[in-house]
Amino acid sequence: MYFLCASVFLYSGLHAQNASTAKGDNPQNPSDSIKTVTVTATRTEKDVMDVGRSVTVITPEQIKQAGCNTLAEVLSQQEGIFIDGAGQNPGAIQSLFMRGADDNNTAIMIDGVPLNDPSTDAGELDLSELSLADIDRIEIVRGSHSTLYGSSSIGGVINIITKKNYKPGLHVSASVTGGEFGSNTGSFTGNILLNYTFKNGLYISGGCYRYTDKGLNATVDTVTHPLPYQMNPDRDNFQQTSPFAKIGFVNQHWDIYAEYKNTNQFADIDAAAFEDAKNAHNQFVRDFYTGGVTYKFNDKLNIQYTGALSHDYRIVKQGLDTIDSYGDVSSYSDMYTAQYMSHNLKAEYDYKTSQFIIGGGTYNESMTSNTTTEDIYGGIPSTYNDTPDSVKFKQTTNDFYAQADVNGGTFNSKWSPFSLLLGMRYTSNSIFGNNVSYELNPYYKLNANTTLYLSYSTGFSTPSLYELFSPDKYGDNPSTSVTLGNSKLSAETSGSFEVGIKQRVSNNFFFTLAWFETVVNNHIDYVALWNKGMPVDSLHYGDNNGYTYLNLGQEITQGFELNMSLKLSPKLDLAGNISLLSTTLKYNQSNVDTSQTHNNWVQIYDGGVFLNGSSQSTGLLRRPGALANFSIIWHPVKKLAITLRARYVGTRFDAQYDNNLGPYGAIGFVNVGDYTLLDFYASCDITNNFSATARCENIFNTAYSEILGYTTLGRSCFLNLRYTF
Repeated sequence: MYFLCASVFLYSGLHAQNASTAKGDNPQNPSDSIKTVTVTATRTEKDVMDVGRSVTVITPEQIKQAGCNTLAEVLSQQEGIFIDGAGQNPGAIQSLFMRGADDNNTAIMIDGVPLNDPSTDAGELDLSELSLADIDRIEIVRGSHSTLYGSSSIGGVINIITKKNYKPGLHVSASVTGGEFGSNTGSFTGNILLNYTFKNGLYISGGCYRYTDKGLNATVDTVTHPLPYQMNPDRDNFQQTSPFAKIGFVNQHWDIYAEYKNTNQFADIDAAAFEDAKNAHNQFVRDFYTGGVTYKFNDKLNIQYTGALSHDYRIVKQGLDTIDSYGDVSSYSDMYTAQYMSHNLKAEYDYKTSQFIIGGGTYNESMTSNTTTEDIYGGIPSTYNDTPDSVKFKQTTNDFYAQADVNGGTFNSKWSPFSLLLGMRYTSNSIFGNNVSYELNPYYKLNANTTLYLSYSTGFSTPSLYELFSPDKYGDNPSTSVTLGNSKLSAETSGSFEVGIKQRVSNNFFFTLAWFETVVNNHIDYVALWNKGMPVDSLHYGDNNGYTYLNLGQEITQGFELNMSLKLSPKLDLAGNISLLSTTLKYNQSNVDTSQTHNNWVQIYDGGVFLNGSSQSTGLLRRPGALANFSIIWHPVKKLAITLRARYVGTRFDAQYDNNLGPYGAIGFVNVGDYTLLDFYASCDITNNFSATARCENIFNTAYSEILGYTTLGRSCFLNLRYTF
């Protein structure tokens, strides 16, 4: 599929060089997005062509035309991004992999403020939490970006920018979406946004997003080989409510805002892949407060403060029906609460054609956990609570950063095509100590339509609170087993190299091409520890000394990305992207800190391999070797856009428990087949204020897997109605 796309693009590019476009062509030309100002890549306002990195800006018009239900659907259409869970039953956990980086190593931000979830095992964010409500645009910067954005930006940064620049007066935006995504399913989404902007620059906004559905059974193959504890298959529904409010003030010198968002979602879940369970659900609630103040002294100097406070809790509850012939019943629930606070202060100074930034910040996060078990045995109820009060789940990170984006024209007009970006961040963490990240990024504009760039940047990712402090013990003898958490973990560190070109061939044809390599050291792995006094092939019950997290491997990803947009005629646009990825995870026992393993055998749980001194390599789970998106957009009349979109996802490894791996079994690697999905969209501006979008996804009802053991959506049909004034 991706080779076919490449051939189409090659032909299209040759055709475009001979095409011409008059002024006033369709403003929805995909190549127009390249002119959009971006602030995420450099923390300064710059044209995308003047940024020496791989950058994508998703405009409000593109979000509207996509007609998607979720943010994950929009992001999945971009090069280098794979989101497992995006094609599954609504409410499924959605994990983002950008350029092959782990799902906790891409920074997700709202208005430049980090959005994390310390309540999860690895600190990763579940994208199902985020809606498309109140979004103005989305900016994506690929590659390590810790110099400007700190931890968890090894794969890149996604900045979701909310709306604020309204003309004076009352503004209303309302939309509803309804449809189905399989037999006997139903989905309804409603969103309303109100804004009033005063002539003096004061504005007030508020609204609410609501998503509810009657879903599919989230697991598959649960009753082919029924086990005693498995229940009859049940449908797994999802509900989400997200109210938000924002107040701000903008004038020539000031830009001040404060915003509150609440997310409350309830998802029916199953016990595990292939394993259904009744009365199981996951409830997540977040209160998110953000604010910022920017003061612009003049056209050259401004100072900005941004801050955030997040408090969330997650309850995972599984209630089992009768578990034996005596009528005994058991249920359990895990509750995780988390809080973080961030502050960032930066100053930006423009000197002639160069920009300089200096800033610093602090980030504090904490977490608590509680497990409650309720049993009824012989008609007698009992309750057991496990709250590790003696363990403090918290860490603090302070940092200082500086960046100089120096253009040669600052010194001599003849050197203006050449620019050099230099950046550095010093980080001090209360657990792992200090880290220095830096970036070297030269780029050269051959002319107004061609930019060449190189980049080498380093990054880091802090261990999660759960990985550091979880007090659980799962060995054969809990009194002597190691704890699951390992407070001696080091941060994962990375080095990323990228080379690329941005080329506007004509007013009709634009493409970007990039090659990259990222090496992550101190990769954190989940491992089993075994008594080294016994040979590996003789290990049995009583020899397991627990499970924990260790810095073990070296993660290497290499990739190639191509993105193109082409206007064949005033009424016909083509757009697409291709991503090829190679991933390797290398292990060597010499990298293991024996003080953390207590001189035990180390078995890597993903793959079940025992480290024996020699170097060993595996692939990375759930990273497709190839991704491709291709769309044809036809405008038969000015107010109607018809889109045909194809998405190809290549083969990849997934995880499936294998009891033949090691004494107690482990996760085996299973190859998952590739698939191609075809979608149809039609968007019509019925009046200046009222529009409708109809879409049919997975037109051919293709059967495919994102994650083994979980259901994916069949043919899906939706209608969206939107009213604005």
